[in-house]
Amino acid sequence: MKFPVDDTTISAWSTLLGLTQEQTAATLRRIEKTLRVGYTHRPTALRHLTFDEITAGMDIDELALMFLTSGLRIAGHHEAAHAIEIRGLLAQPQSD
Repeated sequence: MKFPVDDTTISAWSTLLGLTQEQTAATLRRIEKTLRVGYTHRPTALRHLTFDEITAGMDIDELALMFLTSGLRIAGHHEAAHAIEIRGLLAQPQSD
């Protein structure tokens, strides 16, 4: 899968979380696995689209949040990841 960021950005995020190369690779695999589960259960209206077509429009902010929570879990910080997910769910969209 092609992520909406380059390797330099992934490397910077990994450094911020203190992830090893193996943990970074595991984080990216976990994100792709999660997205593939969603793809499997996509609505009928999207059945004609491929996985790559659906994920091509992924927003960098969505990936950043997934990387943060998945990376924290892989690094052993499950409570922090859960707290971020809860805050994300409760956040209200802000109008410009």
